[in-house]
Amino acid sequence: MGDLLIGVGILLAIIGPLLLIPVAWLLYRYAIRPLVVRIATPPLSTDSARGLALGIAVGLLAAVIAASYLPGKQQFDALCAQHSQPQMGRRVYVEGFYADKIFPYQAAGYIRDQGFTFIEAPDPYEPGVYLRYTFDGSETHSEAIESPTSLFGFRQTFSEVSSSITMTEKVIYEISTGSEVARAADLVYMGGPFSLFLGSYATASCPDIRTPEGSADFKTFYNLESLVLHSR
Repeated sequence: MGDLLIGVGILLAIIGPLLLIPVAWLLYRYAIRPLVVRIATPPLSTDSARGLALGIAVGLLAAVIAASYLPGKQQFDALCAQHSQPQMGRRVYVEGFYADKIFPYQAAGYIRDQGFTFIEAPDPYEPGVYLRYTFDGSETHSEAIESPTSLFGFRQTFSEVSSSITMTEKVIYEISTGSEVARAADLVYMGGPFSLFLGSYATASCPDIRTPEGSADFKTFYNLESLVLHSR
């Protein structure tokens, strides 16, 4: 069922704009054409009145789609201008770091792939408990600790700015002062209330990976932890 839903979603993303054709025809056939023909004939001929009705139906539908798309896009563009450029201060060399939220398999990846000695984080399953993850060369271990000892922390947050805009932010900060060392964000615009009719053409991402600058900024966002926090 999951694969089916994914397939349907991909299909709608591709053919979404084609759905505008039956909508425009229904609007023309049952709403606009009867009204225009009744009002405009004469002096217009029936064919001319029908042509005018078709133009009105298409224009009205285009106006509705634009009105649903543009306000959110303007908000998205403003947020993009504010958050697209990663802010990086300095590189930090540490044995390990504190993550505000992390699962054991993610902690294991940081330790094995990036050479950290430990990762500290809240227990994702037991509130109020802190864990320290370590790796002995063959498997990852975790033990409860009284409080974190890391000097630097990392957090990743996901928020819905609006019904059509989502933002994921990564922040690396100094725990003792709370001052930020680095920050980067990734935003997605889904296209507004009628995005179904625009398909994949309605979506936008920031940074825009289709440009060289956007691609570089997205790589910085994606790899922020490994770019800023380094094992000794």
